[in-house]
Amino acid sequence: MRRWKTLLAACAAVVVGGSSGVSGAETPQVGQRYPDFVLPSIEGGAPVSLSQFRGKKVLLIQFASW
Repeated sequence: MRRWKTLLAACAAVVVGGSSGVSGAETPQVGQRYPDFVLPSIEGGAPVSLSQFRGKKVLLIQFASW
C-alpha cells in the first residue's frame, strides 16, 4: 500500500509539475525504457526515482489538459 501511495504521488507530481526533467524531444516507444525521473514522495519528501521500481510493474499515466 505504501508503494502505491508513493507511485500515485509521483504520477500526480508529473501531472502538476509538467515533464519534470523528461526531455520533450524524446517520446518513449513500446518496448523502450521510459526515461528515469526523480520526485519527492508524499511520506517525508524523500526522493523516489522510477529506476527504484525496476523489475516491478509500474503504470505511468500521462495526459495534458490545456
